[in-house]
Amino acid sequence: MAYRTEALFRDDAYLKTADATVVAVNDRGGVILDRTIFYATSGGQPGDSGALERADGSRIEIAATITGETKDEIVHVQAPAQAALAVGEKVKLAIDWERRHLLMRMHAACHLLTVVCPFPITGASVSEDDSRVDFDIPDASFTREDVTAGLMDLV
Repeated sequence: MAYRTEALFRDDAYLKTADATVVAVNDRGGVILDRTIFYATSGGQPGDSGALERADGSRIEIAATITGETKDEIVHVQAPAQAALAVGEKVKLAIDWERRHLLMRMHAACHLLTVVCPFPITGASVSEDDSRVDFDIPDASFTREDVTAGLMDLV
């Protein structure tokens, strides 16, 4: 059965914390909440990591965020050796903001690159340290210097 998670990050990508309720825990220990600020892995961009804080103040570390049975179901993957959460439990969400901000900046840079390089995209990957967009460039005279100049004009 697929659940629907309200994706708060779609309305405000700068939310760092929020409150939520556990609606399910899947057979692999993935936590599904009624709402989240955690972005799920999609389109070459990694999902968020962070923590869920329980009412007693203890923390459940979230190593990754992925989609479940549908794109509307967001699964929070716990780091190894974390305590089990119960359906109905209230938690406070906190994303790893430094990592999210780096990913947002890399993602934006990739979009700028697609403006400067108006060629078909064959692949992409975004990470904190480096990112790439693969293009089908039929014109061998298109140089790194051309790309750099175009990016600097946009920036």
